[in-house]
Amino acid sequence: MIRLPMVRYVLTGFVIFLVCAIIFAPAGLIDRVIDNQPGVALTDTRGTLWQGTGNISVEVNRNTQLNGTLSWDFNWLSLISLAPTYQWTLSRSDVSLSGTAGVTTSGQVMGVQGNLEAAVLNEFLAIYYIVLSGDFSISPSKILRAHHGQITDIQGQIDWSGGRVRYTLAGILHEAQLPAMTAYLEPNASRQPAATVFAQGGSTPLIIASIGENGFVKVGMTKLFTKLLRTPWPGSDPDHAVVLEVEEQLL
Repeated sequence: MIRLPMVRYVLTGFVIFLVCAIIFAPAGLIDRVIDNQPGVALTDTRGTLWQGTGNISVEVNRNTQLNGTLSWDFNWLSLISLAPTYQWTLSRSDVSLSGTAGVTTSGQVMGVQGNLEAAVLNEFLAIYYIVLSGDFSISPSKILRAHHGQITDIQGQIDWSGGRVRYTLAGILHEAQLPAMTAYLEPNASRQPAATVFAQGGSTPLIIASIGENGFVKVGMTKLFTKLLRTPWPGSDPDHAVVLEVEEQLL
């Protein structure tokens, strides 16, 4: 017959072992979660699943990757609301971002804020023959991605200091000095995640972008923006009219 105290000791030992295994779960376990995201890899992890650091790499295109140091810290209080959430920071010489990443009944929620230099975006824009200068500042912003993978909501604001921009149009290199701009992130009238860009202090939109189904991103430029680029669109369209529009599957 097994004595009751013996059972109690065994159960207590098992509980302690289980708790320790959870608390001290190696940071390498988070690799598997991140590696399931297309174009993203996490290596050289240190710490635990709940608090640690690692080197993250994001594929921009076939020939370019963005690398940085990712740190994470689990928010245990988030379990009270049944929405487990991590605090994270991403840093490198030209990037300083932080925010949250969690899961709700609606999908994956990410919060982000911080600063980055235009050089970071230029690595992505290079395939479009666009080069920016200046700095970007992201106010506390939120992105909601549904469980099926589609971005369904976006809220926030991005400010650009303005500066020199170079671009190629019809094989000809152009250059212009653009003013400081602000992008307001919020759903449009069709409830699609969208961004509307204005010159700071201005009331006429310059760029209107939206994310549609299956990850297609549509970007429209108004007549006023073509004027700022020093390649004004001909005709009698009002400044707020979208005169150029491109669409591509990016997400």
